[in-house]
Amino acid sequence: MEKSNCLTSLVVLIIVLPYVNATLSRPKAAKHFVLVHKACHGAWSWYKIIALMKSSGHNVTALDLGASGINSKQAAEITHFSDFLSPLIEFMTSLPAHKNVVLVGHSIGGLAISKAMELFPEKISGAVFVAGLMPGPNINASTVYIEVPYFDI
Repeated sequence: MEKSNCLTSLVVLIIVLPYVNATLSRPKAAKHFVLVHKACHGAWSWYKIIALMKSSGHNVTALDLGASGINSKQAAEITHFSDFLSPLIEFMTSLPAHKNVVLVGHSIGGLAISKAMELFPEKISGAVFVAGLMPGPNINASTVYIEVPYFDI
Protein backbone atom coordinates (compact mmCIF):
# COMPACT_ATOMS: atom_id res chain seq x y z
CA MET A 1 0.00 0.00 0.00
CA GLU A 2 2.79 2.43 0.79
CA LYS A 3 4.26 1.94 -2.68
CA SER A 4 0.86 2.64 -4.25
CA ASN A 5 0.39 5.84 -2.22
CA CYS A 6 3.89 6.97 -3.14
CA LEU A 7 3.25 6.36 -6.85
CA THR A 8 -0.08 8.16 -6.68
CA SER A 9 1.56 11.15 -5.02
CA LEU A 10 4.30 11.16 -7.64
CA VAL A 11 1.79 11.07 -10.51
CA VAL A 12 -0.22 13.93 -8.95
CA LEU A 13 2.97 15.92 -8.48
CA ILE A 14 4.04 15.39 -12.09
CA ILE A 15 0.63 16.47 -13.39
CA VAL A 16 0.18 19.47 -11.06
CA LEU A 17 3.77 20.80 -10.96
CA PRO A 18 3.75 22.47 -14.40
CA TYR A 19 0.50 24.27 -13.54
CA VAL A 20 1.88 25.40 -10.18
CA ASN A 21 5.10 26.69 -11.78
CA ALA A 22 3.15 28.58 -14.45
CA THR A 23 0.88 30.10 -11.83
CA LEU A 24 3.75 31.12 -9.58
CA SER A 25 5.72 32.68 -12.42
CA ARG A 26 2.84 34.98 -13.40
CA PRO A 27 2.69 38.22 -11.46
CA LYS A 28 -0.32 38.20 -9.17
CA ALA A 29 -2.66 41.15 -9.07
CA ALA A 30 -2.58 42.33 -5.47
CA LYS A 31 -6.00 42.94 -4.00
CA HIS A 32 -7.04 45.21 -1.16
CA PHE A 33 -9.04 43.35 1.49
CA VAL A 34 -11.06 45.16 4.16
CA LEU A 35 -11.71 42.94 7.18
CA VAL A 36 -14.72 43.62 9.40
CA HIS A 37 -14.89 41.83 12.75
CA LYS A 38 -17.80 40.29 14.65
CA ALA A 39 -19.50 41.85 17.68
CA CYS A 40 -17.44 42.07 20.88
CA HIS A 41 -14.22 41.81 18.86
CA GLY A 42 -11.97 44.22 17.02
CA ALA A 43 -9.42 44.43 14.23
CA TRP A 44 -7.06 42.47 16.49
CA SER A 45 -9.08 39.30 15.84
CA TRP A 46 -7.73 39.17 12.28
CA TYR A 47 -4.01 39.38 13.14
CA LYS A 48 -3.04 35.91 11.83
CA ILE A 49 -5.05 36.36 8.63
CA ILE A 50 -3.53 39.81 8.08
CA ALA A 51 0.00 38.41 8.30
CA LEU A 52 -0.77 35.62 5.83
CA MET A 53 -2.49 37.92 3.35
CA LYS A 54 0.25 40.55 3.48
CA SER A 55 2.92 37.88 3.00
CA SER A 56 1.03 36.90 -0.17
CA GLY A 57 1.39 40.47 -1.46
CA HIS A 58 -2.09 41.77 -0.71
CA ASN A 59 -3.03 45.04 0.93
CA VAL A 60 -5.13 44.50 4.05
CA THR A 61 -7.12 46.91 6.21
CA ALA A 62 -8.77 45.69 9.41
CA LEU A 63 -11.15 48.17 10.97
CA ASP A 64 -12.40 48.65 14.52
CA LEU A 65 -16.12 49.38 14.29
CA GLY A 66 -17.82 51.70 16.78
CA ALA A 67 -17.03 50.95 20.46
CA SER A 68 -14.87 47.99 19.40
CA GLY A 69 -11.16 47.32 19.67
CA ILE A 70 -9.35 50.64 20.02
CA ASN A 71 -12.24 52.71 18.65
CA SER A 72 -12.74 55.60 21.07
CA LYS A 73 -16.56 55.50 21.07
CA GLN A 74 -18.20 54.13 24.20
CA ALA A 75 -20.96 51.52 23.96
CA ALA A 76 -23.49 54.07 25.31
CA GLU A 77 -22.72 56.27 22.29
CA ILE A 78 -23.86 53.58 19.85
CA THR A 79 -27.56 54.39 19.64
CA HIS A 80 -28.03 53.36 15.99
CA PHE A 81 -26.50 50.69 13.81
CA SER A 82 -25.04 53.49 11.68
CA ASP A 83 -22.97 54.60 14.70
CA PHE A 84 -21.48 51.11 14.86
CA LEU A 85 -20.75 51.16 11.10
CA SER A 86 -19.33 54.68 10.88
CA PRO A 87 -15.63 53.63 10.73
CA LEU A 88 -16.35 51.38 7.73
CA ILE A 89 -18.45 54.02 5.99
CA GLU A 90 -15.78 56.68 6.60
CA PHE A 91 -13.10 54.35 5.22
CA MET A 92 -15.13 53.57 2.10
CA THR A 93 -15.84 57.27 1.58
CA SER A 94 -12.12 58.06 1.78
CA LEU A 95 -11.21 55.57 -0.97
CA PRO A 96 -10.45 57.10 -4.37
CA ALA A 97 -13.14 56.51 -7.00
CA HIS A 98 -10.91 54.15 -9.00
CA LYS A 99 -10.00 51.99 -5.98
CA ASN A 100 -11.79 48.64 -5.52
CA VAL A 101 -11.71 46.51 -2.39
CA VAL A 102 -12.84 43.06 -1.32
CA LEU A 103 -14.95 43.27 1.82
CA VAL A 104 -14.79 40.44 4.37
CA GLY A 105 -17.37 40.37 7.16
CA HIS A 106 -17.49 37.95 10.09
CA SER A 107 -20.85 37.35 11.81
CA ILE A 108 -22.48 40.76 12.39
CA GLY A 109 -19.70 42.15 10.18
CA GLY A 110 -21.78 40.65 7.35
CA LEU A 111 -24.46 43.26 8.01
CA ALA A 112 -21.79 45.95 8.01
CA ILE A 113 -20.36 44.95 4.63
CA SER A 114 -23.89 44.56 3.23
CA LYS A 115 -24.55 48.22 4.03
CA ALA A 116 -21.24 49.23 2.46
CA MET A 117 -22.16 47.22 -0.64
CA GLU A 118 -25.41 49.18 -0.92
CA LEU A 119 -23.71 52.55 -0.51
CA PHE A 120 -20.51 52.00 -2.54
CA PRO A 121 -21.14 49.35 -5.24
CA GLU A 122 -18.58 50.94 -7.57
CA LYS A 123 -15.79 50.59 -4.99
CA ILE A 124 -16.32 46.89 -4.23
CA SER A 125 -14.93 44.10 -6.37
CA GLY A 126 -16.20 41.31 -4.13
CA ALA A 127 -17.53 40.36 -0.72
CA VAL A 128 -16.91 37.41 1.56
CA PHE A 129 -19.31 36.50 4.36
CA VAL A 130 -17.48 34.44 7.01
CA ALA A 131 -20.39 32.93 8.96
CA GLY A 132 -21.80 36.38 8.31
CA LEU A 133 -25.31 37.68 8.62
CA MET A 134 -26.60 38.49 5.17
CA PRO A 135 -29.77 40.54 4.88
CA GLY A 136 -32.09 40.17 1.94
CA PRO A 137 -35.23 41.75 0.55
CA ASN A 138 -37.39 40.17 3.29
CA ILE A 139 -34.81 39.91 6.06
CA ASN A 140 -33.10 42.72 7.90
CA ALA A 141 -31.08 42.98 11.11
CA SER A 142 -34.08 43.34 13.39
CA THR A 143 -35.82 40.34 11.79
CA VAL A 144 -32.78 38.17 12.43
CA TYR A 145 -32.61 39.35 16.04
CA ILE A 146 -36.33 38.73 16.69
CA GLU A 147 -36.70 35.41 14.85
CA VAL A 148 -33.58 33.67 16.11
CA PRO A 149 -33.62 33.21 19.89
CA TYR A 150 -29.82 33.07 20.13
CA PHE A 151 -27.05 33.48 17.63
CA ASP A 152 -23.33 34.05 17.99
CA ILE A 153 -22.82 37.72 17.26
